[in-house]
Amino acid sequence: MNFVTAVFLFLFLPFFLITYFFAQPRWRPVIGILASLLFYAWGDAVNLIWILILILINYWLGQRLDSKPAKWILPFGLLVNIGVLVAFKMFVTYGDNFLLRYGDLLPARASNWLDTLTFPLGLSYISFQLIAYLLDVRKGTVKSEKSLVAFAFYILLFPKLLVGPIVRFRTLAEQLSAPTLNPQQVADGARRFLLGFAKKILIADTLAKVVDAVFSLPVGSTAPLVGWLALIGYTLQIYYDFSGYTDMAIGLASMMGLRFTENFNNPYIAEGVGDFWRRWHISLSSWFRDYVFYPLERMRIPVIGQSLNILIVFLLTGLWHGIAIEFALWGLIHGFFIVIENLFLNRWLQNTFRPIRHVYALAVIMFTWLIFRAPDLNYVSDFILFLFGKYQEAYQFAFSATSPLPFIEPSFIIAFAAGILFALPVGSFIQPRIDKSLPLRVVADVVLLILFVLSVGVMASSQFLPGIYERF
Repeated sequence: MNFVTAVFLFLFLPFFLITYFFAQPRWRPVIGILASLLFYAWGDAVNLIWILILILINYWLGQRLDSKPAKWILPFGLLVNIGVLVAFKMFVTYGDNFLLRYGDLLPARASNWLDTLTFPLGLSYISFQLIAYLLDVRKGTVKSEKSLVAFAFYILLFPKLLVGPIVRFRTLAEQLSAPTLNPQQVADGARRFLLGFAKKILIADTLAKVVDAVFSLPVGSTAPLVGWLALIGYTLQIYYDFSGYTDMAIGLASMMGLRFTENFNNPYIAEGVGDFWRRWHISLSSWFRDYVFYPLERMRIPVIGQSLNILIVFLLTGLWHGIAIEFALWGLIHGFFIVIENLFLNRWLQNTFRPIRHVYALAVIMFTWLIFRAPDLNYVSDFILFLFGKYQEAYQFAFSATSPLPFIEPSFIIAFAAGILFALPVGSFIQPRIDKSLPLRVVADVVLLILFVLSVGVMASSQFLPGIYERF
């Protein structure tokens, strides 16, 4: 199931919320678990067993870590969670080209079974939440959860299954056993969901029509200007797609009486790559900071230690998205620029005109998104040459093969302009004024409802586009 489907919006969500609202607080976790199991099984029933096994193993390990644990408990837990995540990423990414090429070493039935593996929904987020839980329990930051129901509720929460955020146990621990509802919190959650829904449908999915069309064609089959539109469009698309789902997740959690951590803070106004990562996918970057970078820093190698640790962290950040050379390179480039910023570049940037700092950051971010989006590195080098008019090959296609190109529809231009405008900190300027004025609040709510109706209309008349970050 997905947030941007009619089944979820008009069947699953209303029925769930009515049941959840009228239930006693102590029964809400049970209702949340049942709803999350249905949500998961609707789209990925085969892999649900893996998630349930991980829940039981980590629940048991958490109990053991609380009571004079043996030295093997934590390493075993980390091995299980990391091992399952890496194994699925390897099998699903490489399949026959990885383990299955040694098919004569495996029984035929095992080879056939491995060939059918799919990546479990939300496994990347669930694994990191479980790892953080075990480490926090071992350090004494939190007590292990004694209730299996509350623990399963935390892991299975359907709002964060699709694309996170990575919510740490300690942020929800006191809310899990009997969530209480506050009318203001529920109303704010509904508004947040509607905003995220509009961002995903009206901006991200509208931009995707041209972006996907350009990137699906051979390099050189369009004009360089269209290539630039596609690259900038993808930069906006991935932000509004990911942040839109995050807004929906945070809004749904708020309607359930739970508070998720924020995941974005206007990342495209960053003045450097390091600043970008303090604003983009905050739950992931803070996870790597706390559970990888800080432990590495305690064992820092003299002179090059911190720079090496940053590169390690960003290599792993790239590989979290997928075990492929493109993701590894994407992460390493970000790490490299953060290293040089820490060494000397930040001092120079602080003395430059602020727009120059923004241009520098956006240039690095945008061209690394090209690596992130491209099918291989040859495509990246060809596309860069094409953008600057240096690519020699050109292709002539019939319009039917390049549709919706070469014509750019007005809807794309509107979404493109809106994407640029709302990537600026417009919300932080408008929201305080709305909160202080009842008439403005009413107008804002009416606008949200209109955007919701428009979004539903666009969703009904368009092809379904899953979230970009769902595949990670």
